[in-house]
Amino acid sequence: MAVISDIFKLVILLCCGVALYLFAQGVAVSASLPEDRTDIQYHYYDGGGVEVDGATVLVRKSFAQKFSVYGKYHQDSITGASPDVLAGASRYSEDRDEYTLGASYIHDNTLMNAFYTYSDESDYEANTAGFDISHDMFGDLTTVSLGFSYGDDTIMRVDAPNFEEDLRRYQYRVSLSQILTKKIKASVSYEATVEDGFLNNPYRFVIIGNVPQGLGSEVYPGTRTSQATRIQATKYWDFKAATTLGYRYFRDTWDITAHTVDFTYSQYLGERWLTDFYLRYYTQDAADFYSNNFAVARNYMARDKELSTFDNYSVGAKVSYRIFDEYSRFNNGTINLSAEYIDYEYDDYSGIEDFSQITDDPYSFDAAVLQLFFSVRY
Repeated sequence: MAVISDIFKLVILLCCGVALYLFAQGVAVSASLPEDRTDIQYHYYDGGGVEVDGATVLVRKSFAQKFSVYGKYHQDSITGASPDVLAGASRYSEDRDEYTLGASYIHDNTLMNAFYTYSDESDYEANTAGFDISHDMFGDLTTVSLGFSYGDDTIMRVDAPNFEEDLRRYQYRVSLSQILTKKIKASVSYEATVEDGFLNNPYRFVIIGNVPQGLGSEVYPGTRTSQATRIQATKYWDFKAATTLGYRYFRDTWDITAHTVDFTYSQYLGERWLTDFYLRYYTQDAADFYSNNFAVARNYMARDKELSTFDNYSVGAKVSYRIFDEYSRFNNGTINLSAEYIDYEYDDYSGIEDFSQITDDPYSFDAAVLQLFFSVRY
């Protein structure tokens, strides 16, 4: 693990050095500001005893040919609870509101973006600020991107007014995108995240030996460092189609190792219709302090199903219809509808909601995700 970390540090330093050199040289003038646009989205999720629905609105506008500002509002209404939460608490219903403000600035072939996000719900408050910079070079064939964000969260309990804990998050990211041929594009990205503070769910319990005497609260380490690397390649075909294959590797200091493989096929149907079909498979090992049922108490204990050994696969489709292109007032516009089915299979998590009915039978559930998305560029 240490060797891998050192290699990634070296890669980041090299990318930073190359990027800074090319920024100073001004190799090409090809970067562009994001399009002026207004997006409206409705989303719905149903799975594992939880239902979530809500809306997202984004508005972006550029000025002086060098600046672009945007604002986004995201809202979730959540009802129900997953089994691991129900084992120690009751079903709940709450709303989450998220606000984002951001600005972009372009100078020659360099694009910079800064943002701030505030999220609020009954027992969680999150503040995140970040900065990203990307640079096009070598005649538009190569793009290097660097980014950093900082999060400062506050965790509370609705049934304990005096309970309040903090969590800080530092995220570093770097990516390289390369056009290999006229029809093939590839990219590689690396992301490192350092978390410090209260990292567990204050409502969740663990099982220690016999029940009910053997119930205890989760206890997590106070820090977590994770690294994720993703590679992706896209092939464009002569019959107005494209295929994308991606792989992501994840590793953290809690001994979780995860692999993700995804495939997307995109096809234009005429001049206005675009269809996407995608498959995704995810698998992970459990954290070293996770157990479905602890024999004895430990310094660190978790019973969160997201820290267990499990895998899932997703199958989805998206249909987009282009509108407004006949009006000079708008550059483009689309109506998009997507549907996704997700199947979760857990190896060492039972999913019980009642501690009096302990079982080692593996838990599984499926979920449905729907999105309706409307976008106008102007």
